[in-house]
Amino acid sequence: MLSAKFYFPFIFLGFLSFAAAGVENHLSDQIHVFADIDSELLQIPALPTPNKNVYQDDELGFAARTRTNDEYGHPGWTRGNGSRFHKGVDIIPVSYEKTDQTVRIDYYDPKTGRNFSMREPVLVPKDEVFAVLNGTVVVANYNEQRSGYGRYIMIQHLFSDGKPFISMYAHLKQVDVHEGDSVRCGEHIAWMGQTSSNAGGRDYLRAIPHCHFEIGRCINSNFANTMVAKLLFPRMLGGKYDPRNIQPYNPIEFLKHFHAQTRSPVAADKGEDSSLSHEETPSEQSGDLLMSKRK
Repeated sequence: MLSAKFYFPFIFLGFLSFAAAGVENHLSDQIHVFADIDSELLQIPALPTPNKNVYQDDELGFAARTRTNDEYGHPGWTRGNGSRFHKGVDIIPVSYEKTDQTVRIDYYDPKTGRNFSMREPVLVPKDEVFAVLNGTVVVANYNEQRSGYGRYIMIQHLFSDGKPFISMYAHLKQVDVHEGDSVRCGEHIAWMGQTSSNAGGRDYLRAIPHCHFEIGRCINSNFANTMVAKLLFPRMLGGKYDPRNIQPYNPIEFLKHFHAQTRSPVAADKGEDSSLSHEETPSEQSGDLLMSKRK
């Protein structure tokens, strides 16, 4: 029989496992459903990185992909062979450094049902990251070990009807803003990186560097005071701005929707900068990165 001093940790660990499972079950289902875009903007959004291939018909050269999953970096039920919901879009860099290093990546091939591993070259991204709209920085996380998102930024914006929403930029190398800062549409806020608290996530980021970009709205403004929030693991991040309290908009549809809108007279009067939202010829490097993942 286990002594009391050994038995207690098992009870405690069992309670933590039970509590964690209960917390996950009580998180809102809305985090796995894209919200409808039912408001308008007074600005044309800038793009979050120099990669403008989102405006191609099939986003070729915009979203990350793996050897076995062409939908890997797209929004929606694209992860884990379609069993995991991806709230954002993983934007590949247009500028990166090729290295002589390699990293082992574990793959699952849904076509054959087999798992396999491959050594992939390590690529280092060099892209800047920009605020997509005017707003206020509400979360600036400088500690890459705090979250699977690594270093990341959340900025709050307003629709024309006053409804707030947030944009998120994750896996950053360097965060160049602080909480409470006001930022302008198209302003530099960070550098693309490969940070994450998860070792497996860091490996994928070394082989397939990207910026995870989200647009969404808070579900519960009182989230920080709920029992669910207090039991979260990893611990709650940013109060009501915890990513587990954000219902996403489809970020690709969001960018395309407002890019297609005619500039409003109000935005024109304010002289908002939309220089980062126009189409541009895809770079040769981004094409090389894309093709290397499709072989």
